[in-house]
Amino acid sequence: MGRMRIKKKETVIPFRETLAYRMMLAGASLVVFMTALYILVRTVSTNIPIAVVSGAVGVAAAFGLFYNLDHLRDAKIPKRTLNRMKRR
Repeated sequence: MGRMRIKKKETVIPFRETLAYRMMLAGASLVVFMTALYILVRTVSTNIPIAVVSGAVGVAAAFGLFYNLDHLRDAKIPKRTLNRMKRR
């Protein structure tokens, strides 16, 4: 029987810094944007105040979407995941 090696544990990355978290935020922003756009189109001719609020929410969601897409480049990916991706 050979010598047993002690494996080093991988450092734990906080979830808020991972790629999955940023992708979830970007997806949620996209859903909010599409919903606000739908409400805006449906209410623009009938209820102007709701259309204005929906437009403001849509602008904020679009800003959030592009902000999260920009920060996706800086998101960290666990080393084990990178190794699995290289094998394929």
